[in-house]
Amino acid sequence: MTENNTQIDKKSVKSSAKAQAAADKAYRKASRPWFKKKRFIFPLILVVIIVIAIAANSGKKDTSATSAPDASAASSQAAGPAAPSGTAAQLQALAAAKNYLDSGLGFSQASLAKQLTSSAGNGFAQADAQWAVDHSGADWNAQAAKAAKGYLTSGMGFSQASLTAQLTSSAGNQFTQAQADYAVANSGADWNAEAVKAAKGYMSSGMGFSRQSLIAQLTSSAGNQFTAAQAGYAADQVGLK
Repeated sequence: MTENNTQIDKKSVKSSAKAQAAADKAYRKASRPWFKKKRFIFPLILVVIIVIAIAANSGKKDTSATSAPDASAASSQAAGPAAPSGTAAQLQALAAAKNYLDSGLGFSQASLAKQLTSSAGNGFAQADAQWAVDHSGADWNAQAAKAAKGYLTSGMGFSQASLTAQLTSSAGNQFTQAQADYAVANSGADWNAEAVKAAKGYMSSGMGFSRQSLIAQLTSSAGNQFTAAQAGYAADQVGLK
């Protein structure tokens, strides 16, 4: 009886020890931090991989976005306008032509060619000068406007008609009628003020003008060609009532 009891106790102790070991293992497993548990490790790795992939793709997009404009800019620079090819004399004439056009004086096609061929100017051959004019890339309307503003700032006093005549004259700038009309229309001139300038010039000449003779001079087709209203305004401003 005693031997049987002893065997039963030993079995009970072994069973109890196994149960305790299983309980301890379960406890240790349950008490591990969440990041050490297998069911959390794989999702965490997946999240890290996704984040790295997104960052890599974003970097590629940024690189392509920044490199594309640089490539297009380089392409546009490479595709700039090619310089005209000509003889040494033609290219020298072109350099001279561009200097005249950049001077701000305002040259027409005819007056520029004349300046380039003149013995008192550059003395180029007519053919070389004409080639330079044709390849100058000038905006002739803009050149006419420059010439018009030069006259208006001279202090002499120009009317619309006299300024147009000066711009188109063969002894003047030799612009076409259309170019001169554009320049006058876009000059921003105050024609009353221009009439006053002309009137003051006559008054200071020492010749002696009455109101009537001053208005006649200002309106004359051989003179300044101001309108009667502009001339009357000028006479009033210089004190001839």
